[in-house]
Amino acid sequence: MSETYQDKLREILERMPVSDAPAPWSVIGSSAVGGLTAVGFVPGTDDLLVVSRQGRGLFDTRTGEKLSRDYEEFFENRDQSNLTAPGIGRASGSIVPLAGLYGGGLSRVTSDGWTIEVIQLPWPRHVLYLSSNYKPCYDNSGSAWKICDDRPCEFRSAGFSPSGRAFVFATSCELVIYGR
Repeated sequence: MSETYQDKLREILERMPVSDAPAPWSVIGSSAVGGLTAVGFVPGTDDLLVVSRQGRGLFDTRTGEKLSRDYEEFFENRDQSNLTAPGIGRASGSIVPLAGLYGGGLSRVTSDGWTIEVIQLPWPRHVLYLSSNYKPCYDNSGSAWKICDDRPCEFRSAGFSPSGRAFVFATSCELVIYGR
């Protein structure tokens, strides 16, 4: 890719105004989570396990409600090398794949064409772009939006729930849940 082309894309993305998520999306909830290290969707559900330096929390991404909480930083069966953690509350007995500080990833696309891209622009800030109809984040047809960034915290992960009805943006100090 030529440097001139990259410069044009960078300029388009930087000039794009920050906006609220477009319909049908809206913020369902947000929660301050100090020391957040990773998040992951409980297999077969849209429940989100949040792992932090102060333990684990379980959130319902349809309502934004915190369902369960524990305060143990060093809980049993944590596996940072395989990026998994045991569930809590109604997710007890589940092993949850994680994405965050140590790697991993959440889905960045839904079956009906919504996509998320997180781009470091300008570095070191991570910016979340949402687009519809499988369009790229630099699309100028009205199908792409710059939603938020990780200031003043550090980016951990972003992605859609298994059903595609919610997405999250997680930083080292905050969790934001969007839903439709």
